[in-house]
Amino acid sequence: MKNVIFFHLLKFLIVSLLTYNMFAMSVLYLPSVNIKSFFWQWTPYSYNQALGFPNNLDKTSLLNKSNRLIVLSFLNKSIYKDFLDINFWNYKQIIEGMDRDNINEFEKSFYKTFQLSKNNPTINLELRNYFIRNYTKFSPDYKNKILKNFF
Repeated sequence: MKNVIFFHLLKFLIVSLLTYNMFAMSVLYLPSVNIKSFFWQWTPYSYNQALGFPNNLDKTSLLNKSNRLIVLSFLNKSIYKDFLDINFWNYKQIIEGMDRDNINEFEKSFYKTFQLSKNNPTINLELRNYFIRNYTKFSPDYKNKILKNFF
């Protein structure tokens, strides 16, 4: 009797995993940006897959504000999935730095990138140099936060 219950539970688990994987893969390869952005927060994939094939958002021109907003919407949906990925925060910081409307988000992304780059001396040095060159453009709150961790 226990073997039958275990078999049915195992069968249910396998079917549900296959269904979820088919759902996640279909969202990944949908060419429609609107549908993909709606379902993207429930997939286990990182921001690289969202910006890649089939929409190729990573190759679109970021000089166009609407393209930047689409890319930022995907990045904002995958914040919790890529929270500890330094490349994610660096990419988000670059896109937010192109537009002065996102200065608060840019400072937050810069601070998180700076925090995550402690073990990467190359990126840390680049961020320190950027902070020194653009010290006056940061708000006093983030100036203090960054300076506490600067040395």
